Amino acid sequence: MVGHILWLIGISIATDGQDVSFWVLILSAVIAVLAAVVGFLAWRNYQRKRMVWAAFLGCVPVSPVIFTLIVLGVTYL
Repeated sequence: MVGHILWLIGISIATDGQDVSFWVLILSAVIAVLAAVVGFLAWRNYQRKRMVWAAFLGCVPVSPVIFTLIVLGVTYL
C-alpha cells in the first residue's frame, strides 16, 4: 500500500509537466533503484531468518514496479 501511494504521487508529478517522457524515465529509474535496494534488504532479512520483515520488504516494490512497466509501455509503445 505504501509503495502504491508513493508511486501515485510520483507519477502524478511526473505527468503534470510538459516533458512527460523525460520525467517518466527519471521516475522509472528512481523506482527501479529503490526496488532493488528494498529487494536486497528483503534478501538480507531472509538470510537472517527474519521471515516477517523479509516478506513485507519483498512485497513493497511489487506494485510500483508493475505499474511503472505499464506506464513505460503506454508512454513509449
